[in-house]
Amino acid sequence: MARTASISQVLTFTLALVIITIGSVFVISFRQSQRAKDTANSVLHTEEVLKHIHDFEIGIMANVSASRGYLITGRDFYLEDLRLSEELIEKQIERLKHLTRDNPLQSRRCDSLKMLAWDRIAFSRQSTTLAPKNENDSSHAAIMTLMGRVKTDSVRNLTASMKATEQNLLQVRWSANERTVSTLNIILYSILAAGVLLSILVIHRIRTGIRRQQLNEEKFRALLDAAPDATVIVNESGLIKMVNHQTENLFGYNRNELLDKPVEILMPVSLKSAHETHRGNYMKAARVRSMGEGLELNAVKKNGQSFPVEISLSPIRTQEGMMVSASVRDITVRKALETELKKSNAELEAFTYSVSHDLRAPLRGIIGFTTILEEDYASKLDDEARRITGIIKNNTEKMGHLIDDLLAFSRMGKQELMKTQLMTDKMVEEIIAELSILNRLETPGRINWNVSPLPPIFADRNTLRQVWINLLSNAIKYSSTRPQAIISVDSYRENNFTIFRIKDNGVGFDAQYSSKLFKVFQRLHSPEEFEGTGVGLALVEKVISRHGGRVWAEGRVNEGATFYFSLPDQ
Repeated sequence: MARTASISQVLTFTLALVIITIGSVFVISFRQSQRAKDTANSVLHTEEVLKHIHDFEIGIMANVSASRGYLITGRDFYLEDLRLSEELIEKQIERLKHLTRDNPLQSRRCDSLKMLAWDRIAFSRQSTTLAPKNENDSSHAAIMTLMGRVKTDSVRNLTASMKATEQNLLQVRWSANERTVSTLNIILYSILAAGVLLSILVIHRIRTGIRRQQLNEEKFRALLDAAPDATVIVNESGLIKMVNHQTENLFGYNRNELLDKPVEILMPVSLKSAHETHRGNYMKAARVRSMGEGLELNAVKKNGQSFPVEISLSPIRTQEGMMVSASVRDITVRKALETELKKSNAELEAFTYSVSHDLRAPLRGIIGFTTILEEDYASKLDDEARRITGIIKNNTEKMGHLIDDLLAFSRMGKQELMKTQLMTDKMVEEIIAELSILNRLETPGRINWNVSPLPPIFADRNTLRQVWINLLSNAIKYSSTRPQAIISVDSYRENNFTIFRIKDNGVGFDAQYSSKLFKVFQRLHSPEEFEGTGVGLALVEKVISRHGGRVWAEGRVNEGATFYFSLPDQ
């Protein structure tokens, strides 16, 4: 499962890398093509400018030749050549002006060239009007030729500068193009090299990933097989995708007999249809929890034998969807021990009740005879005798209280709970009032009660009332050494439970012994310090446990104690 997801991610990355590489090559190739095209256009433009400069020079030379010929010979056909050269010069100047419009320097030179050209044309026209009347007037022609050469040289110098500029531009453009192409080639080859290198790395990563995932799967299977319980992993459709050796040993199936089979193959027929519905509901809100909380679950072996089990569910989210790991534990031995324990507890409770009940008569006899001895033979008893009879009566009364507590504790396991909606505020208020009357010899105002509003609760009235009596009595008793006792009562919510809290500022206890508080006859203080039978808190624990809650305590020596008990929602 993980291997498929990882390889898919690597392949996706590889495909993206290939697309990026191809795209980069395409972009660079396109830019190279554009650069080559731009360079070609620049070259053509420069060549066209140079051509028109050359044509312009031809026009000038034709104009010079025509004017010189007419000046020397005076023949009329040179005038036609002169006119044609003027048209050519004008045409080339306009064309050059258009071609150099994006180059301010060359454009200004075109303007200057136009002025020089028209000056040369004007001189040529003027020379035709001064043509000699005979062929022997050569001195005048020589002078005109010399003047014309000066004007022509001015034009040639300017055109030479323009041609040099265009040649330089051409060279600059070629150099820039070569640098750009070279840079783009370097980038292109770098990308291709990087692509090859990354491809090698990706292939290596795929191989390494596959090997690592193989090792992880081997480790997972080893851990699965090392688990103490049978483990079955199923997909959202309820098909078994993986089991461990303990599953094979527990159910008697071979691994291949279970893979891709419905998990209901391991359940009693009576539960199969209901389990499909429960499985669908679990997948909608999967979480770690026990299966069938509060129910007795059974599984079925290959041979058809049914046996009790305890199942824990854990969701596993994968690329292939939700999986569920079910840890199955055979609790046949534990069930047998629990049955035996229940039987022993029942016998013990019956014995305790019988013994406690049978002890009442002798205790009443001891108290009765001791009273007769004190009343009828008072004159014959000295102080020591009266002290001894007092001790006998006091210890007998303590024994009576202990028997009463034992009987109450024994009955608690048999008494049916009659749960109803209880107004906790009112119940606690009544109990505090009763305890105040019982402790009326206390210094008035010694106890400061801080009782917060308490929520209604769904519970058995009689047994819960006894819980409050025991806990509040304890708070009063163990804070009796304080000149100002402070007892607080409040509650809070946690998950689906209401938790009640009783806190005092009494003598407290050592927290390391807190687990002993709720055991029968376990006390953390001596009877000389605080009287009691050691049954009250055990009774509290039994009542709360039967209600589906729990009880616990926190404390520090000489810093008070806090007792908690929780009750579930209805």
